[in-house]
Amino acid sequence: MKDVAQRAGVHQTTVSLALRGHPSIPECTRERIRNIADQMGYRPDPSLRALHVYRRQIKGSTSEQTLAYITNLRNDQNLRDSHVHAQLAKSARERAEELGYKLETFWYGRDYQTSQSLDRVLKARGIRGVILGAFVVLRTDLDLDWNAYCGVKIDLLPIELCLDAILSNQMFAVRMAMRHLRESGLRRMGLAVAQHDELHNRNLFTAGYMIGQRHLDPDDRIPPLVFDTHEPGRIYEQIHDWAQRYRPDAIMSNWNSLDRIAWQYGRERGQPCRFVPLDANERTRRYGGIDQNHVEVARRAVDLVESQMSTFRHGIPKSPGMTLVDPIWIPFRPISLDDPPPIAQSEFIPGHGHHVMA
Repeated sequence: MKDVAQRAGVHQTTVSLALRGHPSIPECTRERIRNIADQMGYRPDPSLRALHVYRRQIKGSTSEQTLAYITNLRNDQNLRDSHVHAQLAKSARERAEELGYKLETFWYGRDYQTSQSLDRVLKARGIRGVILGAFVVLRTDLDLDWNAYCGVKIDLLPIELCLDAILSNQMFAVRMAMRHLRESGLRRMGLAVAQHDELHNRNLFTAGYMIGQRHLDPDDRIPPLVFDTHEPGRIYEQIHDWAQRYRPDAIMSNWNSLDRIAWQYGRERGQPCRFVPLDANERTRRYGGIDQNHVEVARRAVDLVESQMSTFRHGIPKSPGMTLVDPIWIPFRPISLDDPPPIAQSEFIPGHGHHVMA
């Protein structure tokens, strides 16, 4: 780097900033220094990057930078009641602390009613790294001055905001569940997901389902149920009618509250119908199924925004990337018509930010 600086007639610090794309260095200067570095065959030393990260980790809280974790949930209770949001927030905070950062939650729509008010606070605090913490569909009109920030989304909302995204591999989750169902001897398996889930996750659940059906006999291929949530009182009616028509031996869904209707349908036909949670919470892990690995999703989000900050990648990327984190399989457990599902006070509805009685 010293030789590059001498050839370019600048300080070594200028070369370091230019090669990492720091906006304080004019674009023409950055380009000139990059060309000189290429001509001289200069390549960054990854061991120095590792040393930089290590030194930040051992400095402790005396020189902490703050990362913003933005949520649009209504309140703290919603966060605590949702196993997804609770795990994401906790794991993101833990990973940030491991890297020498402080993670602070900002409540968009509750404490900050407009993008402008939130933007002013972030800039006044000198915050450069922003993580959108699995937005729900209540409100997604977040319009910050993104050229001032390095930003990452957990999940795909807001759809119109084209930031790099980290999410669980939901397509693979369905295929994994179907494989384990086949190995357990079940053939008639159905998928029940909400329209809003399909709309906001690029049809990952139904895509995995349609691929998985290739391994089933044509007579065992049950059409997926994509149910309407505009009338919450009719959700269970839709699922019950679909189950009565297609007679599944197992129902897969990311709605944990559907375990009771699977049990009730099994009692009606006199044979158990297995419920397979595609995003198991503490209550539904008893059945076996899919752990969407929200812990690792959150950790990857912090790693990505930290990487963006270290290379000064601000703003909306021209070609945003999507990182899929594979889920974890929870082994099946025996089910019985004599073992009704435990009754929860309420379940958090995926993507909506409110609750439904279990």
